[in-house]
Amino acid sequence: MKVIYSNEFKEFDGQRSAIAIGSFDGIHRGHQAVINKTKEIARENNLSPAVFSFEPHPRQVLSPDHIPGFITSPEQKVRLLTDLNIDYYFCQEFTKKFAKKDFEEFVENILYKSLNIGHIVVGEDFSFGRGGSGNIEDLKELGEKFDFSVTPLSIINNHGDKISSTKIRHLISRGEMDEVKGLLGRYYTMAGKVVHGDARGAKLGFPTANLSLNTDYVLPAKGVYAGYVNYNGNRLRGVANFGHNPTFTVGEYRIEVFIIDLNKNLYGEDLEFSLVKYIRPEKKFDNKNDLIEAIKQDVLYSKEVLC
Repeated sequence: MKVIYSNEFKEFDGQRSAIAIGSFDGIHRGHQAVINKTKEIARENNLSPAVFSFEPHPRQVLSPDHIPGFITSPEQKVRLLTDLNIDYYFCQEFTKKFAKKDFEEFVENILYKSLNIGHIVVGEDFSFGRGGSGNIEDLKELGEKFDFSVTPLSIINNHGDKISSTKIRHLISRGEMDEVKGLLGRYYTMAGKVVHGDARGAKLGFPTANLSLNTDYVLPAKGVYAGYVNYNGNRLRGVANFGHNPTFTVGEYRIEVFIIDLNKNLYGEDLEFSLVKYIRPEKKFDNKNDLIEAIKQDVLYSKEVLC
């Protein structure tokens, strides 16, 4: 997959493409259906399959004080799109200036003149242009004018429910990781860098990696989770606490990961934690020994859950 940024659009001279358009936070099963439909149409019409999306996410620009948290980082998004085997990822820088573009100007100057699109696939609730003023019917009319066709796709699961990033964010915030995996098609994974903490875990016999996130992720319900640690190309078993560590009255929110299968100083290293199963809520223990016993049980349970 070739990533083409908006400052390179005018120089694009690739094959005519079928493109899926959207924000695609999470690349969930609904997004995957849109992209797979795009690939199918591309094959049938001798077009290149492509995705058109935005960085930063439009909400970061339009409502920075009300960002809901994100399911994927920009880097994860590129990796997931690469795994879906598309030819091009057209990445539009989303700015306040871009947000003011009329929907017809966006289609004519970017999609038609610069990217030479032949087909567009979108979700059935798609809107575009300044203030979301354009809808699918507008897009179809512009398709007749600029020689491309449009396929709107209903994004639902096997139970007939709509799949949305909003719903997935809500489930993450409740710690319902089984349902999250069902809608994403994979475990919810948060990436970051290991930073120095208070070394309390090591003193308790369970040294932890304190994870500083690289994106404003959706934070899961506070508590302890079993999950996989992705480090240096290896998948390791782990237990993570998300929250404020009330036993030691530490006020700030922390993510502390104990890696079952590795005993190594990881300060400054990049790693990911994939949340598999919610184990229990945070708890203020009466003493250190009670906390140690609880962690032992968390580790035993995680070993049973993680294969």
